[in-house]
Amino acid sequence: MRKHNLLLTAPVFALFLMGCNTDDDKVTNVPDNAPVEGTTATTQTNQTATNTQSETNQTTNTQNNTVGTTNAAFNFTDFDLDVEYGVNQEYDVDYENDHEGMEAEIKDDKGNNRLRGNEAFEFLKPIFESLTFDQNTPNAEVISEVINAFKLDDNYRTFELEVTFTDGTKKEYKERK
Repeated sequence: MRKHNLLLTAPVFALFLMGCNTDDDKVTNVPDNAPVEGTTATTQTNQTATNTQSETNQTTNTQNNTVGTTNAAFNFTDFDLDVEYGVNQEYDVDYENDHEGMEAEIKDDKGNNRLRGNEAFEFLKPIFESLTFDQNTPNAEVISEVINAFKLDDNYRTFELEVTFTDGTKKEYKERK
């Protein structure tokens, strides 16, 4: 009886481990300027030199000004796009960059294409860099910009996009036709 249980347990365990393998989506060529979830934009400190206030009274006045500059390639850390066209036809983008690493996957049923990991990120990077919307952009503009950037057919049934911006703001954009 013991051998029988062991013979059943081993294949089930192996299948479980195979199903848990998400390393295929891991991006190993992560650029330094890719924003990471849970961090704020990089800041730059400027210091001023000595200021002369009068002929006889000189004071050294050093100011530290934090300038909100960012060198991030794009303004989000999470991008989850699901566009459904019909039965078993969708365009799906899953991108996330957090402290555990970056993951990227694209599934295009219409084009019969699937990209994962580095290959997916290399495809996504120029598209993400071209996107200009932020958390204040109206929904219709975001949807239009994403459809155009990904060169998707606008004859979809549903459009769903969830984005986490670098400041932690999460937004959802949805449209049904």
